[in-house]
Amino acid sequence: MTADRANEDVDRFNRWAADYEKHPLQRLIFEPIQKSLLELASAEVPHPRAILDVGCGTGKLLRAASARFPGARLDGVDAAPEMVRVAQAIAPAGAGITFRLSGAESLPFGDGEFDLVFSTMTFHHWADQSKGVAEVARVLAPGGRWLLADFIASGVMKYVRRVFRLTRFRERRDLYPMLAASGLRVIREQKVRGVGRQVPVLVIGSV
Repeated sequence: MTADRANEDVDRFNRWAADYEKHPLQRLIFEPIQKSLLELASAEVPHPRAILDVGCGTGKLLRAASARFPGARLDGVDAAPEMVRVAQAIAPAGAGITFRLSGAESLPFGDGEFDLVFSTMTFHHWADQSKGVAEVARVLAPGGRWLLADFIASGVMKYVRRVFRLTRFRERRDLYPMLAASGLRVIREQKVRGVGRQVPVLVIGSV
């Protein structure tokens, strides 16, 4: 993605932040995805010490994670300043969630800090996906899992993507080598009920 396009995305999410959690897409798409992701996370890493949400938006997923994983350290980063501001403002007192301004390409954390990393419908907004993947691999603890939910073109949509040059949306043939270059692989995947097979939740771990 070009830098201009990435900046346009950030500007759009800044404008959207105040009403983000009221948008119909929450009920139709984001909530089913987040529910499936949290169920998979519980099965893969039942007792995580630390969880990171990359592209956390207003923090809705981390608020749900705080109830499911009591005692876990919870961190969220987002490239849109207004999303981070709203997330900080509405986080319940005592929830233990920290929100920071950061893109995926330069995560402000040390190596191997997180047992779980979440990315829901944000990967296609990353300015440099390869660099972001490398950063997730760096902060992921040994045996940890990255749960990635995004539009992954398959079937006829692969050809639609190619015709219209929708390069921000990846196919498996693009994504898997990118993961392998950072020592990662897809371990399993799950469809999200009601959302369709174009948006799976991928469970990613080290090779």
